[in-house]
Amino acid sequence: DDFDESILTNMPEITWWNQSQVMSSLIQTTNSLKLGETINFAVGTDYIKNNPYINVTGKDILIAIIDSGVDYLHPDLITRDGKSKIAYLWDQENNSGTPPEGMIFGSEFNNEQINEAIRSNNPNLSKDNIGTGTAVAGILVGQGNINNDYSGIAKDAELVVIKLREYDDVYKEGKISYGTTDFFAAITYAVSIAEKENKPMIINLTIGSRSSTEVETTIIETYSVFNRPGMIIVSGAGDQGNTDIHYSGNIKQTDAYQDVILQNGENKNLDITISGNGPDKLDILLISPSGELSQTIQYAPSYNIYEGKFNLENTSYKIRYTYPWIDTGELRIEIRLTDISPGIWTIRLIPELILSGNYDIYLPNKNLISENTRFLDPNSMGTITMYANSESIITVGAFNGRLNSIWIGSSNGDSNGFRIKPDIIAPGVNIIGSYPNDTYAMLTGSAAATANTAGATALFYQYTIVDANYKGKGFTQEVRTFMRAGATRSVDISYPNTSLGYGVLNLRGMFDALK
Repeated sequence: DDFDESILTNMPEITWWNQSQVMSSLIQTTNSLKLGETINFAVGTDYIKNNPYINVTGKDILIAIIDSGVDYLHPDLITRDGKSKIAYLWDQENNSGTPPEGMIFGSEFNNEQINEAIRSNNPNLSKDNIGTGTAVAGILVGQGNINNDYSGIAKDAELVVIKLREYDDVYKEGKISYGTTDFFAAITYAVSIAEKENKPMIINLTIGSRSSTEVETTIIETYSVFNRPGMIIVSGAGDQGNTDIHYSGNIKQTDAYQDVILQNGENKNLDITISGNGPDKLDILLISPSGELSQTIQYAPSYNIYEGKFNLENTSYKIRYTYPWIDTGELRIEIRLTDISPGIWTIRLIPELILSGNYDIYLPNKNLISENTRFLDPNSMGTITMYANSESIITVGAFNGRLNSIWIGSSNGDSNGFRIKPDIIAPGVNIIGSYPNDTYAMLTGSAAATANTAGATALFYQYTIVDANYKGKGFTQEVRTFMRAGATRSVDISYPNTSLGYGVLNLRGMFDALK
């Protein structure tokens, strides 16, 4: 609340900066296992287990989990000889130990420290209070020590676990979120471990920022390591496919204005992001439920922050107008409403310079805000989580194996047709994984699909890189191509498309594509 962005803006040494953004989990968990799918059934790992010519288990592969932490005492994350599957653990919230080199917060624990905690049955190094990180770990490397049917895909891979700092009640009471600054620190840490251990690494993204249609130059592109073989990011597409957090429209130069209607529920704060297209310029103003108008916000050559208050609603606003935004070269308007009152809010768009006229407006991810906060005329297209839109990331949507169809919540790709996202879809409904306190849970969401895909990638990496059967096949673009080529496709559907990508992950097809 005390952050003064004008200080950074007025520093001549700083060309660009961005405030930390809110991120959320891409997993829903259910304790019941009645309708659950085993990983073996969902991914088809029997092909690997029964193939005498392909002996891969994820050996010498690192997989990074950036999520809620891990229950390192879960039997499925401990080998038969009592060793942890976790090579390194960075708990960003625990300041009792020493932070990783180059970091100034949290505590890092290595494999031997975790093994000692296992031997003494000490649960206090780090805790997973949410359970999603533990569940993903089980999908990836679960040993099946409690129930062999629930063993993971790449049992011999090693984990690098980063427990992100949690933030409570950013938009709505009782909702837990994460921040992009901690997220990028986690990626930096994971990369440093891969270079230290000199092993291939898959970074498994099971959290996501807000949805976007923008094809951005993000911070992820600044990591040159991802241009090398053996370093890859696999991300969930997002879980906003059947939500109402996206509005898209087209405005004409001749229009006086267009009104976009937003219903706000029981949030205490709300962020709204508006993106233009090409060189288009729009002016905006906000209208409160009582009919009070904000000031009109329009382009100015200087960097302006507009602040004001709706007196009847007692709601404050801060609006940042950026043109052009350095990430896209297009219009970007960020609206922050504090102590927002429930009711119908109106975003009024006024054309200033219009060539295309297309625009998109986004709310935060639905699982962070009130259920009855929504656009009254939403668009489910263009709901891929922002970083997953990057070409340097393999983007995975969620497939319902029992219904043989896309999961309704899986985010849909870019509506402007610039590139196809997701790349593929994978089983992501009712997948059984380990859960804190020696239990199991069902996972649903694009993050569950991502974990299945990351596990398959670990097997592929061992075969191509570690065992050197196909040297030089470890670049992101190459792995993506083999996934796309080997995917299962329906004869009556045209591929690629912005819901199904290039088809459903097929582990056997992925290996067959190498032939």
